[in-house]
Amino acid sequence: MVAGEPPVEWSAQWIGKRTDPARRILQSLTSDHVAWVEPAHWVGQTFTAPGPVMAVGVDLVGEPGTEMRGMLELCRGDGTVLAGQVVEQGAFRWDRFAHFLDLPDPVGAGEYILRLRGEKGRIGWRTLSVPDPAGSDDGVSPLPVLGTAMRDGNPEPGVRAIGVETVPAPDPVFRTSFVAPEGVREARLSAVGLGYGEFFVNGRAVTEDVLEPAQTTYDRTILYRTYDVTPLLRAGENTLSAELGRGFHSARGANTWAWNFVRWHREPVLLAQLEYVDGAGERHVVASGANWEAADGAATADLLYTGETTDPGHARRAAWEPALAVAPPGGVLRRATAPPVRRTELLSPVSSTALGQQAVHDFGEVLAGRIRLTAVGDAGAQVIVRYAEGRRPDGSVRCENILAAGEAQVDRLVLADTGEEITWEPRFSYKGFRYAGVEVLGSATVTSIHAVRLETAVSRVGEFECADETLTWIDRATARTFLNNLHGVPTDTPVYEKNGWTADAHLATEAVLHHVDLRESFGKWLDDHVDARDGHGMVPQIVPTPDWGRAADPAWSASMVLIPWYLYREYGDRAILERYAAPIRTYTDRLLDLAPDGLWPHHSWGDWLSPGHLFAPEGPMPTATMMLHHVACRAADIHGELGEASDARRYRAAADTVAAAYHRRFFDAATGTYRDPDVGYRQAMNVLPLAFGAIPADHVTAVAEGLFADIEHRTSGHLDCGAVAAKHLLPVLAAHGRPDLAVTVATRRDRPGWGVWRDAGAATLMESWDETARSHNHYFLGAAAAWIQQAVGGLRATSPGWATFDVAPIVDDRIGWARITHTSVRGRIEVAWRRSGGDWELTVEVPDTATATVRLPGHADAALQGGRHRLLG
Repeated sequence: MVAGEPPVEWSAQWIGKRTDPARRILQSLTSDHVAWVEPAHWVGQTFTAPGPVMAVGVDLVGEPGTEMRGMLELCRGDGTVLAGQVVEQGAFRWDRFAHFLDLPDPVGAGEYILRLRGEKGRIGWRTLSVPDPAGSDDGVSPLPVLGTAMRDGNPEPGVRAIGVETVPAPDPVFRTSFVAPEGVREARLSAVGLGYGEFFVNGRAVTEDVLEPAQTTYDRTILYRTYDVTPLLRAGENTLSAELGRGFHSARGANTWAWNFVRWHREPVLLAQLEYVDGAGERHVVASGANWEAADGAATADLLYTGETTDPGHARRAAWEPALAVAPPGGVLRRATAPPVRRTELLSPVSSTALGQQAVHDFGEVLAGRIRLTAVGDAGAQVIVRYAEGRRPDGSVRCENILAAGEAQVDRLVLADTGEEITWEPRFSYKGFRYAGVEVLGSATVTSIHAVRLETAVSRVGEFECADETLTWIDRATARTFLNNLHGVPTDTPVYEKNGWTADAHLATEAVLHHVDLRESFGKWLDDHVDARDGHGMVPQIVPTPDWGRAADPAWSASMVLIPWYLYREYGDRAILERYAAPIRTYTDRLLDLAPDGLWPHHSWGDWLSPGHLFAPEGPMPTATMMLHHVACRAADIHGELGEASDARRYRAAADTVAAAYHRRFFDAATGTYRDPDVGYRQAMNVLPLAFGAIPADHVTAVAEGLFADIEHRTSGHLDCGAVAAKHLLPVLAAHGRPDLAVTVATRRDRPGWGVWRDAGAATLMESWDETARSHNHYFLGAAAAWIQQAVGGLRATSPGWATFDVAPIVDDRIGWARITHTSVRGRIEVAWRRSGGDWELTVEVPDTATATVRLPGHADAALQGGRHRLLG
């Protein structure tokens, strides 16, 4: 990549490959009313499919708080039912286009009707009263739904909100040639392929970056990169080519977030501009346009949650045709500044087991990446790779994803040449896995196999270790799991979702900032927050979003406020707060408008995944209300730092109102704790107001003692809270005089707790505390690592940018030593301590422009200036 380049003066055109209508999506996404259906009635939509149909998606709505049930059916034009699915209440399935019906095998082109039969309660289907007029076909965009809205067999005006998933076309490739003179001084290629693009000059890759560009809201922002290609040019004829993948821009395969049915969706498109300066200093431009050629590439299938099929023989047989100049995607072109994803390691299997027709390879740890293998055999033979984090009892790989249609995490290679060895790695996807099951169809042999780790090229800035192996493991597993989930955006799993869930990131930011430099990566993601807002300034629950999860939720999208604050505290850069001050203000104001009495009355994920539960038994209101308080307090802090005193006071007052409302609603005077009248005492209901300073002063001690008692007696030293409260539990215990209890909770080796994962040999964090945890590669339960770093490591910043910091290790006989290092913006910091009896031995390294304060029980505080210090006492 070329750093510091001026913005490109684009003369290039966006181009695509004309795609057969039979291979494109049909969709009608907009609506202006809801068509409701009641028991014993049905509503439907007819449509004409120009090609084979794999799945259909619908935008349904339910009535909150009511029981509802229906049946979604795809039928032929004559009424023959091809597939059906029950539609009912559930945790995930009621959002924009969240419902889909997939078919075990594609059905051919023809006339179909999708119908929704009511069975209980009322279910609604979003509908547009007057269909949008069909425009001209540009060759790459989804096609309109042509058909009739139906009710009980009779037509009615409008078109239902529906998407039809056909069998996708192969990923396209593009090329052009040009003649360069002798003595080219410099050459730069600026390019972006949507969803992903890989670029070649004379057959040589221009970069080691993969999965580029990073995901964005494509009709708001598109990221490109500029590469130095001077060494790749030669005198005479040169070829510039691009191979494109689908990614999130051109996603295919039905899924509950409807990434395949989104307003910006088109077939993959390319923008490329190569500029070179000849020996005489003259500038030349080679720009994408209708003079380029396009053809099918080797990736004949590329499904977001399934994987790729690679058939090199298909690419060789494909005919080249003129590329199609297309309209720009709509987003502003901006140069990417966040670190790219790259291959960082090749892992050999630690064991390989023959299992029938399949070989199962164990790579020893859960990672994010893909397989690279070498195979030889007969032309037409297939090698099938199935990826998984776990195995079935018989040893075969196990990966099922109910949130997406079709197989989960499967790549295929079709051999093209008999007897010719081929080394293959999928190009436009990544998987989460520890195990890879490899099956061969036909006559072929896999001669070698490796796992390719894919990670964002962030700088590593911190380490931690201590006498307790579980505490050390929690910290390392948090960092490892986070890196497995940083691919363009911070995701919640590389297997099941790949979404930028906002709470996952804001909960873990403090912990992972110790390990990696996130200025650029999270700066980019905060820009995504700004792009993803709705007209009221509300940030959705996943960022970017296909318009799924737009409902306000202060427990989740608080990332708009909390992450800028964490970055400011870490890096000391006031410009971070200035850049996001306006979005922070509009977001916070909107949240407060939605809770006029202080209590959060709307949906929230709440204290998600407390032991034994999805939604916390106390319901969403307590956690969401406390997170609203937290957001208001941090908004006040931010505006105070920016010198905006009146806004700071306004948000402090709003936080006070929220705290008072919470206290009135949930405080139980008889016990001196916060409780839900229906379910009783819940740890989260007490941890969060303690953490956020939301309790009247005369009740703080009683609430804290109630928490101690609950942990010591009811849960026998275990936590009993979900992801939000688990971040704050340990520091709350320590801050209120029980650091020993914090260590007990953190080091428990049975459920619920972290130690059971370590003892099981895991290297990454689970998604939930329960044995039934879906993902083995999910980082938000590692948020408590921030307390481990600060209290056990003994290192805590006390001012922005590490201008001052405390060295204050915990006193606990179970932990006799610790060592922590951190590369701050001011330089390297190290704290190494050892304690025996009452004697301390410390080594502290302080950057030249920082001041450290050593705080040890029974000793006077000691201020340390820049340098390396050894203290005994």
